[in-house]
Amino acid sequence: MLDYRNKLQQLVLLVLMLLASGCASPPCDTPALRVTAPRIPPLPQEAIQPRAPQWCSPTCSHGLTLERESWRKHMIERR
Repeated sequence: MLDYRNKLQQLVLLVLMLLASGCASPPCDTPALRVTAPRIPPLPQEAIQPRAPQWCSPTCSHGLTLERESWRKHMIERR
């Protein structure tokens, strides 16, 4: 029993010494790695949405979205 406790204390001391020695050494100076940002390829022509007509105001699509939402709610309530 005494032998087991003695080995355990020595192991704990060894771990503490290793931790303390890791904190005592100065950090090594490593050069900073330069990483370039990934390049995002452009969209294919068929994936690009056409521009909105000049006569369409920014609130036009918002109004249409609200109208569709009211239709959806109306359809859900009937079921």
